[in-house]
Amino acid sequence: MNSWSDRNAALDRERSGREIAVLWDADPGSVRLVNDGINIVYRFESRGRGMFLKACHARNRSMLEHRAAAEYLEHLASSGADVCAPVRSVADELIEEFRQGDDVFLCWVTEEAPGRAISLESPTVEEFRAWGVALGKMHRAAESYQPSSDLTYLTWKDLWRQTDEGLGPEDTEPVREEYEKLDPWLRALPEDAESYGMTHTDIRTENAMWDGERVRIIDFDEPVYHWYASDVMRPFLEFARLPADQFNSLFNAFLLGYREVRDLSDRWVGELPRFARMKNLGFYWWDMVNSSADRLDFDDWIAGIRARYDAPGLWLGPDEAPIQ
Repeated sequence: MNSWSDRNAALDRERSGREIAVLWDADPGSVRLVNDGINIVYRFESRGRGMFLKACHARNRSMLEHRAAAEYLEHLASSGADVCAPVRSVADELIEEFRQGDDVFLCWVTEEAPGRAISLESPTVEEFRAWGVALGKMHRAAESYQPSSDLTYLTWKDLWRQTDEGLGPEDTEPVREEYEKLDPWLRALPEDAESYGMTHTDIRTENAMWDGERVRIIDFDEPVYHWYASDVMRPFLEFARLPADQFNSLFNAFLLGYREVRDLSDRWVGELPRFARMKNLGFYWWDMVNSSADRLDFDDWIAGIRARYDAPGLWLGPDEAPIQ
């Protein structure tokens, strides 16, 4: 078996899911499969509380990789962040091994975050203010995270190098030019404790659950050392085509919420457009890797990056003042 899907295929979806969930005292009959990708995900209840169980073949993600995500998330939850807290098993283990024949699966559980994902169709300032508060709390908690000595994490340099290596000589000139323009800017940014630390890297609507009062952030599979501003930027890539007045009101609400719990200087707000462009290059690399076509439509790609970069309000030119 070579691919991650082949390795995961060894798990008996129904019987094994029930057997694994018992390690977290699952209520009988409550276990159901909800996703089947690189993580095989189940929802279950334990004493009436909703939980999500992730199982993954050990050759797809190692114990150290799982620990890196789970221990970071446990730190965030214990430090007051609004996140989907990990749940230890009956045996007080953060991660359990489950063996099926010669195959080993690594499994861990998080609480179910109540509510629904932030709305893409009709976003509100209330949701965005709460979203900003949640991200501010997460970054504040991240500042005190001290990982175990045997754990390693990706950094922005790993992601940037991955993007560079994905831009081969066959790529069109505008794509490579965009990378070359951003590279010296990135390398000159300070990596101090106030601005740089462990980030989520994928703060999109599907990973922000709104219950009418609070937002809880979910899906912490791959935390990365990056600038906190890159997380602040990420939600707005999904809303770049909104009219200016709506976009600005959402952004101002988000920033207001964030600043209620953690400082974000105007200097870093001014850097958000370039972080958006960096993320767009990452999207481009991902599309190239996963596209069934030989080449992407570069005109469409450039149009997309311009739509995000030229979005009203947030994506300001270098000589303009940031939103207050």
